[in-house]
Amino acid sequence: MYETVAAMGLLGLVMSFMMGWAVWYFLTLVARWKVFDKAGIEGWKSLIPLYSDYCTYKISWQTKFYWILMAATIVSGIVSSRISGYADNGDTVPAILNALSTILGLVVMIINLLMNIKLSEKFGHGILFGLGLTFLTPVFTMILGFGSSDYLGNPEEGLEPRRRVYM
Repeated sequence: MYETVAAMGLLGLVMSFMMGWAVWYFLTLVARWKVFDKAGIEGWKSLIPLYSDYCTYKISWQTKFYWILMAATIVSGIVSSRISGYADNGDTVPAILNALSTILGLVVMIINLLMNIKLSEKFGHGILFGLGLTFLTPVFTMILGFGSSDYLGNPEEGLEPRRRVYM
């Protein structure tokens, strides 16, 4: 009997956690939609995985950096699979592959960090807000989406500043 009660309590705890996570995820999706709307891009584009990232680079920086990021990610994946092939066979991994994998990982991290800083600047915030977008993405996306920040535009990508009209 006590096992049943304990199992039901554990099940209730797990279900509560899953419901909380689902609500959190939904709020993050809605906030990202609103960020896109503030920038003048249709909100539904925020729901398409790779295309939403492309649009985020369009909102914040330049899309060419998105393509650099994608190329670095793909090459990093190929290099990592080569490294694991050496490791599986018990061979010594060439130093050039380790260095290349590390450098590509750093390139990806730096590009993402700079993109988040640029995104925060496009909404009138500073570097610390960009760091928040990098390390606490859902929280700071909700602040951008649901907050009073206006989009300042990105002339490099042809996006005009947009001010919200309050009624």
